Amino acid sequence: MRPNWVILIASGFACATSADDPMEVPQSPILYRAPDCPAAIRAPVARPLARLGKRKRFRTFVSGTVPGALALTHGGAASRPELSNGPQSAANRALGLLLSDAPALEAAIEATVVLEDDPRFNAGTGANIRLDGATIQMDASLMTQAGEFAAVAAIERVKNPIRAARLVLDSPHVLLAGEGATRFAHRLGLPDEVPTSTHAAEKYEERLNELGERSKDGTLDFDWRRYWNYEGEMPEAMKHWREHGDTVGAVTRDRDGAFAATLSTGGTSVTLDGRVGDVPVYGAGLFAGPYGAVACTGHGETIIARGVARRVYEALASGTPVQDAVYEALADFPPRIALGVIALDQFGWVVASNNEMAYGLAAEEDVSPSAAHQRE
Repeated sequence: MRPNWVILIASGFACATSADDPMEVPQSPILYRAPDCPAAIRAPVARPLARLGKRKRFRTFVSGTVPGALALTHGGAASRPELSNGPQSAANRALGLLLSDAPALEAAIEATVVLEDDPRFNAGTGANIRLDGATIQMDASLMTQAGEFAAVAAIERVKNPIRAARLVLDSPHVLLAGEGATRFAHRLGLPDEVPTSTHAAEKYEERLNELGERSKDGTLDFDWRRYWNYEGEMPEAMKHWREHGDTVGAVTRDRDGAFAATLSTGGTSVTLDGRVGDVPVYGAGLFAGPYGAVACTGHGETIIARGVARRVYEALASGTPVQDAVYEALADFPPRIALGVIALDQFGWVVASNNEMAYGLAAEEDVSPSAAHQRE
């Protein structure tokens, strides 16, 4: 008999199989598939990932199992671990709502608001200032267990883009972009304010100086002068591409076992006007349904091309435990391109990144260190 598996005879539980419709609510509890079903099913416990061997090592890979309400947050791919008090505060805020029987979506949104209000992270108040040194364009999205998706893209003059995405959820549309999204948010009561901060301005100046130094060697990744599409003139130092992302996100599981996912980002500094990353693209940056919730961060264009969040979710729907589903997605990602993923299923949770990544975890029941598995 395989370890950590149990034999159930006449239990009334069926062996889980690939769902015909991954958005159809499964029977509870979800039973992970076993190769020799229907005789055996895997017990709902976290695996130490031993069967995956040592094919890949990641800077961040932490996972565990805990029942009940749970909130998991991240500060973005390559966010420094010493900033984890930010995502932890966001997770704590979400858990407090979940313990008051708030739905998963409400908790995930409020966790994201906490991170949007923290200028250390690239969302809302801390959103990156773009190439021209003046504009701030942000994206945000959300998805519920019922498969409802809503997003805003390239929105401006809104402090909390995730609240704008929530307003879109009640509209006839799933995505609003640019000035139309901005006017929509203001019309429905969100204040007209530019979410600037001293921290964001300092980040912009640091990048401007760095790019000026990098341009001196004559190595250019992209001809910014040819494609410049801002209203003003291009700053002289902006001649070299460098990605600066750090999307923030949350995934939650409420007391009823329902899931939700949210994301918010200020995008990259060195980018053309109107650029949209993975956050508001359906199936790319996040995905949620009755089998779990997934939220990504990293290089947006590659995440879009690979449909990372939906790929992880579909693995969950096929019966793959969340730790394995996220590991496989990260292992297949180009190793030098940033990717971070947080995800939940009915039993497990995982935080993974090929970089360092600040995160927060808050659960209805205690999560002991022995319940987590670290892949160094």
